[in-house]
Amino acid sequence: MAKISSWIVWCAGLCLLATQGIASEAGGIDASPQPVNASPLVVPTLQRWQGEKGGWTLDDHARLLIDAAHAATLEPVAAQLARDIQSLIGTRVTVSIGSHATGQDIVLQMAGCGAESSLIGTEGYTLDIDAHVSLCASTQKGVFYAGRTLLQMLVLGAHRDDAYRTLPRGHAVDFPRYRERSVMFDVGRKFADVAFLQNYIRFMGWYKLNTLHLHLNDQVLSDDKKSWLVRAFRLKSDNPAFAGLMPADGHYYTRSDWDMLERTAAANGVTIVPEIDTPGHAGAFVLARPDLAYPGDLPAGGTLDPSNPRTLDYVESVFTEFLPWFRSNVIHVGGDEVNVNGGKVDLKVQIDYLNKLGRFLQTHGKQIEIWGSADMANGLDKTFVVQRWINWGDEAKINWSDRGFTWVESFGDWYVVPFGPSYFNPNGLRGDALYDGWDKRLPTSSQASGGPVGGQIAVWNDKGALDYNYPTTVNGLLKDAIPAAGQLFWRGHAEDAAGKRVGYEVLRPSILRLQYGPDVTLQ
Repeated sequence: MAKISSWIVWCAGLCLLATQGIASEAGGIDASPQPVNASPLVVPTLQRWQGEKGGWTLDDHARLLIDAAHAATLEPVAAQLARDIQSLIGTRVTVSIGSHATGQDIVLQMAGCGAESSLIGTEGYTLDIDAHVSLCASTQKGVFYAGRTLLQMLVLGAHRDDAYRTLPRGHAVDFPRYRERSVMFDVGRKFADVAFLQNYIRFMGWYKLNTLHLHLNDQVLSDDKKSWLVRAFRLKSDNPAFAGLMPADGHYYTRSDWDMLERTAAANGVTIVPEIDTPGHAGAFVLARPDLAYPGDLPAGGTLDPSNPRTLDYVESVFTEFLPWFRSNVIHVGGDEVNVNGGKVDLKVQIDYLNKLGRFLQTHGKQIEIWGSADMANGLDKTFVVQRWINWGDEAKINWSDRGFTWVESFGDWYVVPFGPSYFNPNGLRGDALYDGWDKRLPTSSQASGGPVGGQIAVWNDKGALDYNYPTTVNGLLKDAIPAAGQLFWRGHAEDAAGKRVGYEVLRPSILRLQYGPDVTLQ
């Protein structure tokens, strides 16, 4: 686990607070005796908690007990949980298969979870801490998230007990607010190496974020806007037909790299959503196929010509080459800002191109995501999931549900652009700013007519030609927002025992202790 000295602590004066439970009034911790255990201050906080009296102690005889019927599915989760318990608190636990729990056991089960089964869905879980501990979910991912909560409770227990082993007795029912809880990295403009992405996947899983969106191709414009400094696509095929896609800086992901990322993601409850962006932001493809360039760009060479039928054939061939790499059933096709460089691509042609590309991918069993632009709303395939991002003008007020779309909130106010303009958080995105501002930026009609199914914070590398990196610069700008995103996207605002919203300062002492989670190495 990362040392406290490596973590940016925005709440220096708050670290004396004890994380025993959310206060009965917002803004503090209730230190008075409680008849039952208050809800633990895990992050994200629990949807429901029924406290009991007393505690359960993890000792050296503890087992992780899984039932034989689901052993193949649960053994990897149990093995990882055992490693993480030892990493975080130094206690070795064994993994066993059986059905008779003792007081030293933590039971992992994938079955009916009682009356709450209909609430928890595919990612939620129940957690019972009584004579023994029981984690129940309908899926492997749900059991994984239950294990993250258990681990956090053990770490936070050190505020009451330096042994790091005491859990408060009680019953939790927990499930996500949004189905997609996402972080996006623009690796097209600035490459992120595999080790960094693996660490971030673990960091995300610790706070129950479930989607890593990788923007795989893009370009960097010179300051005088007369040339392209970077035009790169980050996947390397051994097929000679795609040799022209090799980036000039030599940074790319091989199939082996991608498989490694997918394995790490699967082990941490994360899905990798790849984005191959066309017809705009497509300079890397223009380099490989200059015959398909749109002629109206200034500078030239950043956009594919969607009116040329060979363009769709070529882009489909690129997807066909790389689809076997992707485990996600969601594919992002980009699709926005086609005329950002002075071009005049016909809107109907652009929409027709995107609809055809989407339908091609749908024949391969993929759900399509796309960047939202209001001028495309009337013609775009309504089965596409729109990411709402534009944070200026009338479009900043659009509720895409009113246009007939399922949508993800990816609002530009929550972008991080290193060395970029002030309106895109060049100095970093603070957790309290995200926590306090997220719901305020949602369209006013969201509650009445339907809100987003997901949330995303994003790092865009518009200045990717500059000398900076992910472990120091990008992580330093983003890491404070990751726990806040987990809280908002899973639970929404934290509440006290009376159901009253509490401020982010109440969560910060927990975050200071929890940091990146087990076995993450980030500066």
